[in-house]
Amino acid sequence: MPPVGERPERASLVRWPAVYQHPNAEPFVRAIKGGLESCARMVPADIPQPYEGIVLFEVELGDGPRHIAIDYFDFTFVNEQCAAEVDVYFKYQYLRGGYPGFTNVLPGGYVTSSLFPYTHWCKLRALRRSSSGTVDVFGRFGLRYSAPLRRTAIAMLESDGRLSFAGGARPTQYTRYLREMARARVCVDLPGQGPFCYRLVECLAMGCCVIGPRHATELPVDLRDGVEVVHCGDDLDDLADLCATYAADAPRRARVEAAAANYFDQHLHPMRIAQRYLDTAAARIETQH
Repeated sequence: MPPVGERPERASLVRWPAVYQHPNAEPFVRAIKGGLESCARMVPADIPQPYEGIVLFEVELGDGPRHIAIDYFDFTFVNEQCAAEVDVYFKYQYLRGGYPGFTNVLPGGYVTSSLFPYTHWCKLRALRRSSSGTVDVFGRFGLRYSAPLRRTAIAMLESDGRLSFAGGARPTQYTRYLREMARARVCVDLPGQGPFCYRLVECLAMGCCVIGPRHATELPVDLRDGVEVVHCGDDLDDLADLCATYAADAPRRARVEAAAANYFDQHLHPMRIAQRYLDTAAARIETQH
């Protein structure tokens, strides 16, 4: 379980915007906001929010406010005007390899829109451990984004005689969706509008064995193939084979599950992301003096 966050000595105050640029920002940043509240004192503030897909806030570290951006847009481009105006720019869909010329643009991690996995991840992990897998593979995907790839994966997994499959393209109740995920031996992760989607965080939070194409984006600490996740080819050519292999090999699967859960605890829990944001802001400020 992630340790209780201690307030960093230099992070005396976080000023958080009272109003977002767009209501869509709320589900993308509320977990991070909660993490920051556990690490520092937070007050609402009248901070202009001129940029689409971006939340601007301020951190007071004793020598004046530092301006921080969270780019939650599900696209890999950077708002160059915003990046030029802030001290640190955290990008959720951070393009693998980075952004030449913008040294203050950094991977921002990723979140899930619902707080449910963050408040119930211990119970979901317990459910996963107690079920020992009721189906081989889980993959439930909407078809609004990346529809051709998602249809291909669903058809491939449903038709493979080696695998029992739960999921498909039909929406279901969120808690049922999470229970399906928890009870599957293997969970498939595919891109949505952006390379990262909520499913990845949900799977890692529960300690699932995740299989999917390598992301075109990266997290602050990279996911390792065969350790925290298992990568198949971009064309999904080996997806069914990998699912069959890991579904049948409990010890190998258990190693990935344990590493996935540890990765979430260390790097994707909102408290950890918030601590990284504050520590990064402080470290960059020290290099400027």
